[in-house]
Amino acid sequence: MWKRKYVWEFPVRLQHWLHVVAMLALTVTGVYVASPFLGLAAGQTVDTHITDWMRFSHFVAAWILGLGFLVRLYWFFVGNEFARWSGWLPLGREKLRGLVKQMRYYLFLDRVRPRYTGVNPVSGLTYLFLGVILVLQGATGIALYAEPLPGGFWRATFGWMLTTFGPQAVRFTHHALMYIFAIFLLVHLYMMVLGDIEEGNAPVTGIISGWKFEPAEKEE
Repeated sequence: MWKRKYVWEFPVRLQHWLHVVAMLALTVTGVYVASPFLGLAAGQTVDTHITDWMRFSHFVAAWILGLGFLVRLYWFFVGNEFARWSGWLPLGREKLRGLVKQMRYYLFLDRVRPRYTGVNPVSGLTYLFLGVILVLQGATGIALYAEPLPGGFWRATFGWMLTTFGPQAVRFTHHALMYIFAIFLLVHLYMMVLGDIEEGNAPVTGIISGWKFEPAEKEE
């Protein structure tokens, strides 16, 4: 017997899908800004209007991603038990044992998949690591945005990265981090579909509706 349980609150679901859309837009526009190609013809240069629109779209998507990240960070402390930081970090002996069991399953050392209504310990640590990467991605992005600006708040706050590491190193870091998120997206999709098949507690549809399933005896 299974019973429905409300797991993912609306702010969590909203932030999740805002991040999905924003990251896809950032990837497409970022790749183009790094190497513009539209409008090229024999003896012609790149269409600067298209490049300007790509840059503008990249900035808009970056702001959406950043604001969504702040909302999720706030909900990290005021959300329900599944959204709070304490539900993500493997703190305590029982959660550490769960972390080991989950890792053994991912490494094909155990056949039995541990069941979690919310985020499992390995996923929680992975998401936190991605949060740190996202902050670095945003910092390098703002530094690149401020590169042609002679002054102002953004140049004063993040310009030190350009002078310390050099513009090319900052640009390479910003570009390379994009591939980390791209790899994570593919692995994440695979793991969610696999979890939906093996656990049957709606990890895929749950992030849309907010409802998941857990054994009735566990709830009782």
